[in-house]
Amino acid sequence: MKPINPTQIRLEQVQREQARRSFVSFVPYLKPDYAMTWFHEIMAGQLDGFAKGEFKKMMVFVPPQHGKSELSTRSLPAYLFGRNSALKIAVLSYSASKAKKFNREIQARITSNGYRALFPEVRLATAKDEAATRTTEEFDVLGDKGTGSLKSVGRGGPLTGDPVDVAILDDLLKDREEAQSPTIREKVWDWITDVVETRLHNHSRVLYVTTRWDEDDPAGRWLQRDGVRSSANPDGWEVVKFAALRTNDVLPYDNRRKGEALWPERHSRERIEAIKRNSPLTFNSLYQQDPKPNAESLIFGDWIEVPEMPDYCQNYFYGGDFGFTNDPTALVEIGIYGRNLYVNELIYQTGLTNPGILRLCKALGVNPKREAFWDKAEPKSIAELRSNYYTETGESYSGINAIETIKGAGSIVAGINKLKDYVVHYTASSHNIRREKNLYQWIMQNGKSTNVPIDAHNHTLDAIRGAVYTKYFEPKGTAKAHRIPVKVGRFGRGSL
Repeated sequence: MKPINPTQIRLEQVQREQARRSFVSFVPYLKPDYAMTWFHEIMAGQLDGFAKGEFKKMMVFVPPQHGKSELSTRSLPAYLFGRNSALKIAVLSYSASKAKKFNREIQARITSNGYRALFPEVRLATAKDEAATRTTEEFDVLGDKGTGSLKSVGRGGPLTGDPVDVAILDDLLKDREEAQSPTIREKVWDWITDVVETRLHNHSRVLYVTTRWDEDDPAGRWLQRDGVRSSANPDGWEVVKFAALRTNDVLPYDNRRKGEALWPERHSRERIEAIKRNSPLTFNSLYQQDPKPNAESLIFGDWIEVPEMPDYCQNYFYGGDFGFTNDPTALVEIGIYGRNLYVNELIYQTGLTNPGILRLCKALGVNPKREAFWDKAEPKSIAELRSNYYTETGESYSGINAIETIKGAGSIVAGINKLKDYVVHYTASSHNIRREKNLYQWIMQNGKSTNVPIDAHNHTLDAIRGAVYTKYFEPKGTAKAHRIPVKVGRFGRGSL
């Protein structure tokens, strides 16, 4: 038996005390093999401030596979229970299976020898503890400060029972397909506001750890609603953001040179620049935490926001785009004044039938005599929009002046080029036009834009493009669309 070394004992005591006091020291004590780089230490330091209640709301934006979940979602709950065993914690993710996996990993940390050495009075419930729970969905924690619990819930699941002291949300959107779906984004936000936030109280804390996907993702909506934490806005979000390649952003905690990779040992600059060349949207959103295409790939990067639709345009008409399955139906009001084109979003909604479109048109005051250009691929729907509709309860909705758009080889690019002949203005209330024009981009090859647009983020844009192209640009040899000529002022009965 080797003799006990007093120096080693004192060193171990010091390390344990540091691990109890600081999350930065807690992580490597519990997991000596965790590769703690300089940016992990900064993240851990900010998470330590969150754990100690220095701020109530925090967001962490980090590229994929850069070790964020180990700190925020696997290790932090264990550290929080060590500080206060009576906490009620909720760990939430995009699926129940992912949340359960986090649950198992948190339990493994609390039952480890290292954790018991740090917090011997804190333990998980066992079968011997009366009325206690320990599953992969929920477990109780017993300790000197009382009994706490952790619930792991997938997005959309229930969060009933006790109030939540700490909510940790890790990636509520699974992939880009989900992020690009207005229906899913809306469901996620409804779940946040109707389920998650209703379990919070005055002293609750919320941590959201994610990779950015879209300007309208949960992080984007939260920041738009609550703002960033500052002396003037103490209830805003404390945001820690690391781009895969250093940008010009002034961040006091990031001293890298511009273009330097965040974790070159794992994700080299060359690898990330290849992603940038092949997919600017993926690069900007997932890797740079700035979810928008770069200027070179953006198709409509120069549109201008205005407060409202002007009343002095020379012509007013509409552009519509039918929705399919989960895609929204879009209707846009369009006005022309010289070389200025004004657009105003009227409808952007999924699940609409043709009678439903007419019902909304009536509610919005859409002028039924004005030209409304709709996708030629849906002639039956266009015919239904032109017909009056009567309900079983006696309600009636007037048909609108629906007209087929011109389509054919090259019509999409020709329509895009036609829009570029105008200075385009969109109203401040046109949130989906703003979002789509910020994401609509050319396919990139070897870092250069092609003349082929990506078929996404284009519901309002297709409505605008098809309408303007059909009304003002008819190539030789193309049959003219059938129109009903009208002269209607912007104001007056049904003047929208």
